[in-house]
Amino acid sequence: MAPWIRSAVVVLCMTALAMGCDRAPRSQAHPSDTAPPPLEEIVAQLEGHHCPLGTDPLDACAPRPPRSLFAWLLTRHEDRWTCPTGAARCLAKLGPAARPAVPAMLRALASGAKDHDTGDGVIPLRSSLIEALGRSGDVRVVDPVADLLPEPSDTYAALQALEALGPLAAPRAQDVVNVLRARAADEEGRRRSCERAVKQLDDRLAVQAVASQLGRESPEETRFVIPPEKQAAALAALDRTTQRYQEDREGHCRDLAGDAAVVTLAAMRCDACREAIVEALATPEIALQAAWSLGGMTPLPPGAERALRRVVASERHGPLAKRAAQQLLARNR
Repeated sequence: MAPWIRSAVVVLCMTALAMGCDRAPRSQAHPSDTAPPPLEEIVAQLEGHHCPLGTDPLDACAPRPPRSLFAWLLTRHEDRWTCPTGAARCLAKLGPAARPAVPAMLRALASGAKDHDTGDGVIPLRSSLIEALGRSGDVRVVDPVADLLPEPSDTYAALQALEALGPLAAPRAQDVVNVLRARAADEEGRRRSCERAVKQLDDRLAVQAVASQLGRESPEETRFVIPPEKQAAALAALDRTTQRYQEDREGHCRDLAGDAAVVTLAAMRCDACREAIVEALATPEIALQAAWSLGGMTPLPPGAERALRRVVASERHGPLAKRAAQQLLARNR
């Protein structure tokens, strides 16, 4: 090997090691058995000073796995998102124990931290930060989090954070009601979203049908190429009148933001919250979650029984919502 090549390799290796890369994993305790680092160290990682924590959502606060030189070269540019994401996930895991870090989290939020789409997936920096704020249980975060609701890219994460805050967030219940009513009013948006979801459902069912047919014809084969003409024929043959299909369709067409708003209002436990949940029964894509949330309330809020009967009699609501409404009415006789 030429001397200049050898020198370049040495420089690269030393640089990688300095950036936190290692040559091979060291034997260590399972990350789940590792105690979280001191709060000031987690905050330092959130602020970009170092990066000892990994981003595994199932093992938050665990040490960052070592990277080979090749992996470091490929991913080092993502550290600006992965490092603070690891810190935010650790703070979310700590919950109320992370309250002293709330000012630092609010500064990071105000700095404009964003989720980053790598093309192979999303590094959820901002979403993890909002989650950590909600799990802190600190009243200081209620207004900053609720102020994010009008921003479409933040709405879902903000709703989940407000749900975690529960009754503490009740002073901002009207903001959540506004989100819920906006989702209910956007019938065209819900229709388009449902059409996309149903297309995915139909494609999946058609592929499954063709794969089952090919499996019966060639039981010795374990992998199949689905011919486009067979998939088209299976799509045309789908029976969309069955109970199973109607239930699958209803599940795919649920409005996730509307559902999250209903769950958040239920967690806030205010009178206006209950009224808005009863109102949401009229929206087919949100009615199932509304019925489930009302199921946790005793007695039912005023007007709930009448609204539930309308769901049962509706031609627009799906079988899952109807069944939930019927069960709730039977329970409250």
